[in-house]
Amino acid sequence: MNENIACEEYEPDTRLVDRRRAAAYVGVTAGRFEQLVRDSVVPPPVMVDNKRRWPMALLDVAKDAVVGSVPGLPPVMADVATEARPCERDPAPASHELPDQAWFEQRARFVQRVRRSLLSGNEIRLLREFKLLKQNQISMFGYYGSFEALMVRGYIVEIDRKPPSSRPLVTYRLTDRGEQVVSALKDEPVV
Repeated sequence: MNENIACEEYEPDTRLVDRRRAAAYVGVTAGRFEQLVRDSVVPPPVMVDNKRRWPMALLDVAKDAVVGSVPGLPPVMADVATEARPCERDPAPASHELPDQAWFEQRARFVQRVRRSLLSGNEIRLLREFKLLKQNQISMFGYYGSFEALMVRGYIVEIDRKPPSSRPLVTYRLTDRGEQVVSALKDEPVV
């Protein structure tokens, strides 16, 4: 380690990483990492821009748990890994997918625009799907801005998302407010 660099204060790492980078940081394969998440060894992800991300600070704890549980690793190595100061650990893989200030500003403008506007034609069509299917839950492949607008309005909530992340199977549920709006919708005219 470079002796010109001093590690004076510990600040929790606020970076977020995707599944592949998180698995590499913890030291396991992506499939094993998913298993560790299911087994609650690794904390569940947070959703950022509809993408699963893991906070680096929580991965440090998971990394220590994984290193300490590897049977082939000598106990001395496990102790060194858990006792190392945060600045002496291996650096985390760089992530260029974090939301920056511009993303947060764009998101705030979107929310304001949705709240000021009337329901769009696509939003009405999606709400009619709930009415047509006589269900309060819908699953769709892919991600659509109209669903996000309905979530901002408080008419639906996302209750499940299954991989792959490029085109996930997302399940939405109507809220009580959404059910009121759906019941007030007139049936689509037959053409």
